[in-house]
Amino acid sequence: MALNYFELEVYPYKTASKGEFELENFTTHTSRGTKDLPAPDNNKGLTRSTFEFTYGVTDKTELAYYRDYARARGDNFEYAASRYRVRTRFFEKGELPVDLGAYAELEYPRHENGEEREVEGELRLILEKDFGRWTLDFNPIFERALRGPDRADGWELQYAAGLIYRPSEYWQPRVDLFGDFGPISNFESHNEQKHLISPAIDLRLGRSFFATFGVGFGLTDATERRLLRARLEWEF
Repeated sequence: MALNYFELEVYPYKTASKGEFELENFTTHTSRGTKDLPAPDNNKGLTRSTFEFTYGVTDKTELAYYRDYARARGDNFEYAASRYRVRTRFFEKGELPVDLGAYAELEYPRHENGEEREVEGELRLILEKDFGRWTLDFNPIFERALRGPDRADGWELQYAAGLIYRPSEYWQPRVDLFGDFGPISNFESHNEQKHLISPAIDLRLGRSFFATFGVGFGLTDATERRLLRARLEWEF
């Protein structure tokens, strides 16, 4: 368990509409690895790619399936994990001082024959607030191993946050923050924690096509120092 580079995503209050399907791809490429490890253990040249399929069960609740792949420099893409999640929102937008939602996920990392099958759980609170043309999204994240050798470590505290400026429905610059403090019972030292800042831009490319492109910069020695990130979304 750690900062999920497969999906550097800040979740907003809005969910898929009832009966709507969404197909998304999240890809990150690490151009500069972590400072605390030599190559190749610092993940320099690593590409991660996730395919997500989402369905709106109601106007306030959606279900999603993810399939994660990773490719080290010079290798082929390999399957890394499968994830399942449910996301919901509460009340209608603007009824509360802060718009609220929630997210629950189960992850099944790849395992070899003979290994114990691990299961990881994640709970995420979604908070959103508009200030004129600005929107602030904040996701406190709680993650733990539900089965496997790390089960005794308990819950980890992570976060994702985004500040978005909305000058147009077709392009919106943003700054995102992602981080992992480590186990709640015993936070890691600052340089062992993972914190990342990422300027990015959201684009509407058509009636049903959306994209996000950004660059991420690690703020501690244990964080990958520079990566490129992209998200492509098709709604239908």
